[in-house]
Amino acid sequence: MSDAGWLVVRTQPCAEEKARSHLVNQGFVPYLPRYRRRVVHARRARMALRPLFPAYLFVRFDPARTRWRSINGTVGVRYVLTDGERPRCVSDRTIEEIVAREDETGAVTLNGPSLVQGQEVRLIDGPMADVCGIFEEAHDSKRVLLLLTLLGRSVRVIVPANAVAAA
Repeated sequence: MSDAGWLVVRTQPCAEEKARSHLVNQGFVPYLPRYRRRVVHARRARMALRPLFPAYLFVRFDPARTRWRSINGTVGVRYVLTDGERPRCVSDRTIEEIVAREDETGAVTLNGPSLVQGQEVRLIDGPMADVCGIFEEAHDSKRVLLLLTLLGRSVRVIVPANAVAAA
């Protein structure tokens, strides 16, 4: 383990934001990476920020100044991950790579599915969820072109990349 980096903190379920806020109030520098996800509630769809690593966040660690054990008593925190008596850290470079993938709103941009032409896929979201088809091509970074069989005929459709999974 290097002397500097980011502590890995396990939070209580769905309490990542609460833990982040309390850590900031205590003078720590937490990082909670989030991504944008489509959420459906009461038949209304909206995009919401969700934790990239559910029930985890990172806290900047400087061994000369950080009293890391006090983090365990923070509201919303379960514990700091450790290797024996030493806290488990993630390198600055790893965090920088995640931050580099954030868009202007602070959401981490995720890669779409890595599919090959002709591969069988299944829609996992939207009005045609569970319909199977054939992957034809990535239309752009957020959409893919599929060939679906609907009502006895083949139809080309463009759908969000995050709505498709390998069958």
